[in-house]
Amino acid sequence: MPRWLWLLLLLLWKLWLLKGLVRLCRAANRDRGRPQDGTVPPWAYRQPDPLIYSQQYLLGQGLAVTWHNPDIHLELASAPGVAVDSNALAPNTEYIVVSRIWNGATTAPALGMPVKVSYLDFGIGTTRHDVGLTKVDVAVKGAAGCPAFARVPWRTPPAPGHYCLQTELLWDDDANPLNNMGQHNTDVKALNSPHAAFTFPVRNDRPERRVVTLELDAYAIPAQQPCGEHRTRDPLARHRRAAWPVPEGWRVTVAPSEAALAPGETAQVTVDITSPDGYEGRQVFNVNARSGEELLGGVTLYVDGSG
Repeated sequence: MPRWLWLLLLLLWKLWLLKGLVRLCRAANRDRGRPQDGTVPPWAYRQPDPLIYSQQYLLGQGLAVTWHNPDIHLELASAPGVAVDSNALAPNTEYIVVSRIWNGATTAPALGMPVKVSYLDFGIGTTRHDVGLTKVDVAVKGAAGCPAFARVPWRTPPAPGHYCLQTELLWDDDANPLNNMGQHNTDVKALNSPHAAFTFPVRNDRPERRVVTLELDAYAIPAQQPCGEHRTRDPLARHRRAAWPVPEGWRVTVAPSEAALAPGETAQVTVDITSPDGYEGRQVFNVNARSGEELLGGVTLYVDGSG
């Protein structure tokens, strides 16, 4: 056999070996970090974090909250897009409960996420009634489609009254399932020379006896600060409960401030508010109910004064 033919065969054999080596390297790179049982490897696993303004989660971080939820509002079904006062709802009337939903994750959307809306009678621990269920697509944080808006129709009960609205996000594969429940629970009364009193029920909805303690503060969500120039070492300092005591000149009593309740038992709580003489404007007070470290719920009360 001519020598040039031997050299050609040797070159072809080396090329064949090189091609096989390249295939092996590519396969090794594809399988690097991939579990052999077919599951998604940790480096490729992404979780969304759908969230709403959640009083329970924020209080658990040591922050003050309002029960006037900034992520929940109502619109008349006959005038969609126009928000209405949740404290002046007409009985037996069609409304739309609009919930604004965020995503705390930048790497995974929540597509087709169920959103459940319910209501309770005004108070704390009262019985829940389902309103409806819908689904929304929530894009990643910072993208178009975040926040998303869930719209659920609701016909108010025939009897006039105030109600607590609840929005719950139902997502099993959630990076933080603790921020999925938001409540909207407020009442407004005018000062009457210069006094206002609110009464609402606090119910023990658990199967065991427990002591309920009521705490009071005057927190309202403050205006956003300009970026950069007014930052403090603790950017959350102005949201902590200690920063929002009852304002000077106001007298507020909560009676009872503590109640031992049997399972299913209800106590009527009265919050009596007296303003400084000549007060004009609207002042907020939040009442939070706890049993030990557990948050049971709360209400936000507004008093209006014309001076």
